Amino acid sequence: MKKLLLLFLLSFSFIGREAEALSIDESLSQHESETIDFSQSVIKSKNMTRSGEQEIVIDGDKWDQTIKDAYKEKYPEYEGEVKIFDIDDDTKEIKFEDTIGEYNDPRTRMRVSAPVTGNPNSSIGKVQLYYFLSNGKVSMASGTAFKVANDRFATAGHIFYDKEHGYGWAGSGSVLLGCKKSSTGGITTTALYGITQQITNNDWIQTPLQDAWRSDFGHLKVRHYAGTAPANLKIKKNAPNSGYGMSYGYNGTVNQVTFSKSSGNMLSTKQPKWYGWLYESSDIQIVGGMSGGPVMNASNEVIGINSNTGNGLSRFVKMQPRIADSFFK
Repeated sequence: MKKLLLLFLLSFSFIGREAEALSIDESLSQHESETIDFSQSVIKSKNMTRSGEQEIVIDGDKWDQTIKDAYKEKYPEYEGEVKIFDIDDDTKEIKFEDTIGEYNDPRTRMRVSAPVTGNPNSSIGKVQLYYFLSNGKVSMASGTAFKVANDRFATAGHIFYDKEHGYGWAGSGSVLLGCKKSSTGGITTTALYGITQQITNNDWIQTPLQDAWRSDFGHLKVRHYAGTAPANLKIKKNAPNSGYGMSYGYNGTVNQVTFSKSSGNMLSTKQPKWYGWLYESSDIQIVGGMSGGPVMNASNEVIGINSNTGNGLSRFVKMQPRIADSFFK
């Protein structure tokens, strides 16, 4: 009798969680980005990459000035100096080049480095987001995104809709492919996109942060400014509940490698509030800036999205039909 009662209670609990999960608001919200012509800071190099793509050099100073000019255009009444700060440190100004790993610096070997070319690496981009705040302040965040269609990149919802600081939607941003620091100065990239629209789900927007990680996904519609467009990554709509994964992403901290790969085993979370929609792993190590990058299986299919860390675990949004389908809406 006790066993039957226990089974009944477990079944009731499971059904209750399933019913609650089905009640989640999965509708999408979108936001039009500020129009910024990032091509003003691009210099087309005569150099070619090993894969035959034209190398593009970005002038960091011109890039930063383009952002500041966009702020003045948005707030023409502001007459003071415009400054750009890291989203996690509003006491120190930051430059565009500060977000790219140091070239040939031995300290960058603290993490496993990966090339920015090849498959799937060349289809994974570094995202720069800018939040236009009051009093001449621009807050900058960086993350990772991966190409799923000619006009869009998939990523984590928290990359462009900020809940931690309460900023909400980003003002504008860009996606850079094959991004690294040049030995001769500046930043090189193989393709540059400007973000035109940001789309995420309402569960991410409306739910308290500690619960909302279950729906930390979204996508960015983009405009192609320069370079060679890479291939679209293939998505596995029904990812397994456990298995081996390879996480990719652009580090957001100075003196780390530009682009990282970390591999290991993953299991679906058992936290009730996340409904099994996240993977957790103690093997795979992600750091700031890698959020939004893809987790791939051995067949180079996307099975997850880098999301967050805590208690010694890295977490990833597990690919499901509701997520994969949302990228194309």
